[in-house]
Amino acid sequence: MTTIIDVAKKAGVSKSTVSRVVSNKGYVSEATRFKIEKAMDELGYIPNMIARNLQAGLTKTIAFISYDFNQYTSIFLNAFTKTALTYDFYVNLYVTGGDKAKEIDALNLMKYKQVDAVFIFTRSNSWDDIKPYRKFGPISTWHRIDSPDIYSSYVNQYDSYLMSLEFLLSRGYKNIGHILGYKNNKNTLARINALDYFYEQHPELEKKEEWIFLNAKPYQIGRNIAKKWHETSNRPDCLVFYTDFIAAECISELQLLDYSIPKDIGIMGFDNNAISEIIHLTTVDCHLETQATNCFNYLYSELKNLTFSPIPITQDLVIRSSTK
Repeated sequence: MTTIIDVAKKAGVSKSTVSRVVSNKGYVSEATRFKIEKAMDELGYIPNMIARNLQAGLTKTIAFISYDFNQYTSIFLNAFTKTALTYDFYVNLYVTGGDKAKEIDALNLMKYKQVDAVFIFTRSNSWDDIKPYRKFGPISTWHRIDSPDIYSSYVNQYDSYLMSLEFLLSRGYKNIGHILGYKNNKNTLARINALDYFYEQHPELEKKEEWIFLNAKPYQIGRNIAKKWHETSNRPDCLVFYTDFIAAECISELQLLDYSIPKDIGIMGFDNNAISEIIHLTTVDCHLETQATNCFNYLYSELKNLTFSPIPITQDLVIRSSTK
């Protein structure tokens, strides 16, 4: 196998000069660079980047683990990757399909020094099963977890949901339907607590359990909610969805059923992603891009032994024409 020493001999230069060309660090004249690159081509020399990274102590690669790939993954991955590129880091996506063993395989990449750190977008294993991998490298997530081992960049869903409900009440909505995420998710639990507090503070409002949906999956649920609303006489005058995509899906189905938004019903989402602007959806901006940036910056700071200072995240109400 051709080595860097072979290249140096053929080009008539030192090993360190070849190394500067391979790493693209340090000054090398154009003439010398040309000689070295020509020698590499003629000898068929391929730099062993894995060995170089191990010598340097970093692969400069982050594993991005997700249950699947959807519109939410793409938004977060795009922002995460953009930040990584500014620090000359790569991001590898590992889609597990909900397979716990595949997720563990991805986490083991840190153990075998194939990646430097891990970001968890959606997980299959419990946090207790994931935490031990912290000894191999830093881990971050956007899920709400209070742990000294795993960094979490999350927004206060209690405050944002309560803010949303108070806004809707101020606009005259008194019969509100709630489409929430998975019950055991801490963000969902925070929204439930906000919802309970809201109705305690407003006893004049009726809390209709039949219009509180938990474990709402992000596929077809919006259309199903629209059909349920169409088929019942006891209709909410507004529906609040935990993501913009499901809210958009509901609006699309309602329009197919010949209803007008917000004349017949108000619709509100969460996220403030691109689709909400296109369909003029009232929503809460949770600044996903900032969350992604914080998650990468934490990993980078841990790897470089730097002080980490997260960017403050606010929750901003974005009022558009899907509500009064």
